[in-house]
Amino acid sequence: MDLLNLLASTSTGLNLSTISRRLNIPKSSAYYLVTTLAKRNCVRRKPDGRVYLLGTDVPGFAKASSAESDLKVVCLPHLEALSRTFGMPAQVGIRENAEARIIERTAMPGLKLDSWVGRHLDLHCTAIGKALISHLAHSQLETLLRIRGLPRHNENTICSLEVLKSHLAETRRRGFATDNEEHELGVRCVASPVFNSVGGTVGAIGVFASSDRLRHSEMSGIGFELTRVAREICRSLNG
Repeated sequence: MDLLNLLASTSTGLNLSTISRRLNIPKSSAYYLVTTLAKRNCVRRKPDGRVYLLGTDVPGFAKASSAESDLKVVCLPHLEALSRTFGMPAQVGIRENAEARIIERTAMPGLKLDSWVGRHLDLHCTAIGKALISHLAHSQLETLLRIRGLPRHNENTICSLEVLKSHLAETRRRGFATDNEEHELGVRCVASPVFNSVGGTVGAIGVFASSDRLRHSEMSGIGFELTRVAREICRSLNG
C-alpha cells in the first residue's frame, strides 16, 4: 500500500532506486514488490523499463472500495432497524471470489455469536452466501464452486451441487435464503439478496441467532421482511 500511495503521488513515475529510498527498503525488495504488482496490472513500466507508474487495475480497486462503502452506509440504518425488530444481530455481506465476506453488522448485548466484520463464509451453506449466488447461471455456479467445492461442516450441510441448485431455485422463488444449522449447529440465519439497477446481485442482508432464539417456524416471516428491506436498499442505492 505504501508503494501504491507513493506511485499515486507522481505523474512521471519512479525508478527502483527512488522507490527503495523513499520506502526505506532494500532495492531487491522494491523490485519484488513492483514485479508482483505488475503481474496483477497494478503497476506498469514505461517503455524504457526503468520507471514505474500505477497500473490499469488500480482504479478498479478504488471503484470497488467506493461501492462497498456506499453499500455499508446505505445498509447500516436498515440493519439497526432489523435488529430492533427481531432482537437479533443483522449483517450485510458481499461475494469475494468464491466466498462471502461480512462488511457490516450490528451487535446485540448479551449475544455472543461467531460473526464479525471481515469474516469469510462459505457460499453453499450460509444464508448470506446462498443469497449472493442465488441468481447466478448454472454454468457460473459450477465454475465458482469448483474452486472450493462444497465442504461439509455437519450433517445438515448441503454437499450436493444438484441439491444446492434446487435450494437456490427456491431462494429465487421466495426472495430469501435460509441456513437451518447447515454451517454451524445451533445457529440459524435468513438472508435476502440486494440488487443493483440492472438486476445484478451486489450484496445480501441477513439476520442470525441461536436456534432456540430463531425458531424454524419464524424463518419465512423474517425472510419476507428481509426481502422488503432489500428492495428499499436497492432503491436507495440506485436512486
